[in-house]
Amino acid sequence: MSMLTMFATFVKIGLFSFGGGYAILAMIQQEVVTRHGWLTASEFTDVVAISQMTPGPIAINAATFIGYQQAGIWGSLVCTFGVILPSLILMLVITLTYLKLRKLPWFKNIFQKLRWVTLGLIGAAVILIGKGSFDGLFSVLVFLASLAVYWRFKVNPIHLMLGAAVVGMIFG
Repeated sequence: MSMLTMFATFVKIGLFSFGGGYAILAMIQQEVVTRHGWLTASEFTDVVAISQMTPGPIAINAATFIGYQQAGIWGSLVCTFGVILPSLILMLVITLTYLKLRKLPWFKNIFQKLRWVTLGLIGAAVILIGKGSFDGLFSVLVFLASLAVYWRFKVNPIHLMLGAAVVGMIFG
């Protein structure tokens, strides 16, 4: 197995990794286990578990681990760079385009409209997550109290979560 093959494989994975790490796991398995035979299905399961436990995106963690397992430190560097290269190029192109067009009126107008779309998406996520988050009046009251304390006193959200946990354990 050559470094070039490893690099090309992970560039392909990075290029088509829409939907995040979990969505791309099937493609990584197809390439690494079925197509190239670098890992067994059992070893791949171990890679997924390790990739989930370590901080960072799953696809990058998996690429790093697979590369290291196959070719040591150089393999891990090649596979990791391969999986991030497509995103790096895309973000560079987007950034350069934005820097060129940001002062044009039509481009500013597009971004003004995108703010409302973003706000709508965040609102939809809050509603979707919020539906399953409240299991009764007590949880709603703890949420509203936490929101009021944060709004009034600017308390650190971590302290709020710990406080809400204590209140839940004592009174919930």
